[in-house]
Amino acid sequence: MYDRRTMLTGATASLVLSTRLSAQTMPPQGFATPAGTSPFAPDIFRERRRRVMDVLKDGVAVVFGADPVQSSAAVAPPFVQDGDFAWLTGIVDEPGAILVMAPAERTIKEWLLLPSRDPEAERWEVERLPLGTELERRTGFARVSRTGGLGSLVTTLAERSKTLHFLGPIVSASAPVPKALELYGKVMQRVPGVSLKDESALLPSLRIVKEPRELDLMRKAAAATARGHIAAMKQVRPGMTEKQLKAILEDAFRAGGGEGLAYDSIVATGRNAASLHYTGGSGVIGTNDLILIDAAASVGGYACDVTRTFPASGKFTSEQRASYELVLAAQAAAAAKLKAGVYYEDLVEAAKDVFRKAGRIDDFTHGLGHLVGLDVHDVGDMAKPLPAGAVITIEPGLYVQSANIGIRIEDLYLITQTGSQRLSEGVPRTVEEVEAAMAR
Repeated sequence: MYDRRTMLTGATASLVLSTRLSAQTMPPQGFATPAGTSPFAPDIFRERRRRVMDVLKDGVAVVFGADPVQSSAAVAPPFVQDGDFAWLTGIVDEPGAILVMAPAERTIKEWLLLPSRDPEAERWEVERLPLGTELERRTGFARVSRTGGLGSLVTTLAERSKTLHFLGPIVSASAPVPKALELYGKVMQRVPGVSLKDESALLPSLRIVKEPRELDLMRKAAAATARGHIAAMKQVRPGMTEKQLKAILEDAFRAGGGEGLAYDSIVATGRNAASLHYTGGSGVIGTNDLILIDAAASVGGYACDVTRTFPASGKFTSEQRASYELVLAAQAAAAAKLKAGVYYEDLVEAAKDVFRKAGRIDDFTHGLGHLVGLDVHDVGDMAKPLPAGAVITIEPGLYVQSANIGIRIEDLYLITQTGSQRLSEGVPRTVEEVEAAMAR
């Protein structure tokens, strides 16, 4: 007959055995997901979350990670984590994850919620960690649980705090309602007196200014990008297809330390270069063509963004040179104004003035640039003065399909208090630099 002591002794023994078995079967570091935080240690992301919670002060904030990629194709697109979620957690290999923050809670102020495990599916795809200390150690969260408990957790926290913080993003009326707003609506229907506070500007205001460690990764991405563009310039040959040149470019990115592509590479020859987001690859490079390459590597998830246009022959014709140097002059006019406190629209007008004076303004058909960081089109309010520490592209261009020509020059600039630094300076840019790189 079992008494209380026997039962407790048995339970303790069972727990010890379970712990030992868990220790024996737990995947070593580098196996199972999440593998940890990337590209920095957990304490970096913990500090970022603290900064956010210091601003919020109270209430509850929920940030959803990206959903799993749904594809029936033999080669599925890679999973890319939501930028805000990645910046706050460093968890980049777990689709469907959720972050909950409650700054005014007495002890536990943050939770990482992960989808439930499916051991049978994991035998086919990837092994995932069970709940426990190893998962907490890898992620840097004191509380890791499953997404199935999201509703009850947020409802309980909202009942105490009475405030729900929306961290974004703001989307158009025709887009699906953001998951956080959908969740908040359900909570507000069930907990009287709860209010919704718009904090959608907070994360962009923090992310726009790059930390030194972020800039280090972006410089590495720029170095790998330079290696790819130079390889393309040196190895291009008339008769080669765009796809063949793209392979040379991307191989060099990897050889130069690139860990991935910042975005899908554009390699366009002749008339194709006049299509701004050209997606083909079958064009054959002609002897007299200009080739436009808009492509860049990423390192640690941080992007670069560079476009170069160069002659397949290795030498610009006089007409090609005139148009190219006009684009370069427009870029230089905008870059000359770039420093902390400048308005983006003033950069745009500086570039447009160059094209207006040359009678070519109608051939410049897109925006001048965008912020870059963890996302290639990074977050930040470009209607406000640009701060020191932000990274932005300046990418004027001229496009004339009837003349079979498209020219774009795009560089990456770090804004400083007194001016800017061109992070992509390793990529040949002037006519003389391009022709010298292509000399063979």
